[in-house]
Amino acid sequence: MATAAAGPLLGCAATGGLQPSGVRRIAVLGAGFAGVSVAWHLLQHTTSSAPICVELFDEVGVGGGASGASGGLLHPYNPKGKLLWKGAEGWNAALKLLSVAGTACSDTSTTGEFGSTIAPLAWKRGILRLAKQQKHALDFQKNVNNAASDESKIACLGGPAARELVPGLEIPAEGLALYIPQAINVHPQRYLKALWLACELFSRKASTTDCPGTQAVLRNYRVGSLTELKGSYEAVVVCLGAQAMLLPELVDKLPLTSCRGVVAQLQAPRGLRNVYDSQAPNLLFGTWVAVQGERDLLLGATKDWGSMNASPNVDNTEATSALEKLMDETAPFYPSIKKWKVKGWQAGLRAMPPRSSLGSLPLAGCIDELVRSSQLGGYSEQIKNTASTKWWLFGGLGSRGLIHHGWLGDQVAKAVIYRNESLLPQILKQW
Repeated sequence: MATAAAGPLLGCAATGGLQPSGVRRIAVLGAGFAGVSVAWHLLQHTTSSAPICVELFDEVGVGGGASGASGGLLHPYNPKGKLLWKGAEGWNAALKLLSVAGTACSDTSTTGEFGSTIAPLAWKRGILRLAKQQKHALDFQKNVNNAASDESKIACLGGPAARELVPGLEIPAEGLALYIPQAINVHPQRYLKALWLACELFSRKASTTDCPGTQAVLRNYRVGSLTELKGSYEAVVVCLGAQAMLLPELVDKLPLTSCRGVVAQLQAPRGLRNVYDSQAPNLLFGTWVAVQGERDLLLGATKDWGSMNASPNVDNTEATSALEKLMDETAPFYPSIKKWKVKGWQAGLRAMPPRSSLGSLPLAGCIDELVRSSQLGGYSEQIKNTASTKWWLFGGLGSRGLIHHGWLGDQVAKAVIYRNESLLPQILKQW
């Protein structure tokens, strides 16, 4: 994989030689689900007369934030079993990006860029969501009946059928579970690194064929203020998740709530009988169990609302508290979880959007008015020199980054390329 560039303002020309005069230089801040998706889709608009140069900024690298620390459960349904807003579009777009990432891994498996042995990017094993209350069961039944014609194949299962799917599951005979057989468990960090690799491979091929000047550059650099970019870019797309709330230009201007989540990495100890069945689905019941093989799984996630702790590190105190909470939620449904051993921890800070009549929707749109209304000292003078820059935001994906990142990443890229905010659903401009 290509070495990341060090500084923010070297420019594409500094890393790739002389550039055509028509090169369109675009900065994307944040290398999580939103940022890498936008980067990929921006590159698809490169042309010989206007090559695209995407510079992706993230101080911790690709997949180093909340996206990489997520459970990776991909499906298009809300907790009641109803199809999410743009759920079908999001599902199809996510599958396409998974295919793009997988192809990039395959294309480089013999070069060593992604390792000689390709680890799985995803597992298709479905999801079983348990009804914790009678109301949940009624919602499942209602929405499964309404979805009978959408070819989703979701189903309501009684206790015996659910236990057959997941040996060791504790659910009463009269209990009910929503089964989503097509759901996928993605390995977020592997997937994001593979998708960025696809960006690099695409840009190399384009730049050496009919679109010289096309580039994908990763910069391990933290942009603390949008003024640092000094008008060097045609457009800047902020995909920083909760970190967007810390930008001086956006402080107190976004309707986002931060939420720290801690996830336990569990491994079945040697000699443990009845390890998680190789064909059993992932589990959802408040907490979630994301299976990554017979002997490895993730258990998450805690919810520390209002925290601004974005550290991926989990200290002993936080780990002890998190394990107690996660086990208390999970053990009543899957008692064997108590026998699994903690092999590590991961954590991230999510940006949770407000609820609307259509559910919790991400934020997306042009933020020119927010940036230019900033009254920070000295900023008004600098903004005169950056009037040609278009500023954009794509964030607040919350716990639904995987289902929204593909389709909306494509829409955001189109809006940026054509400088036309009307290409985005106006309901997403929630500021």
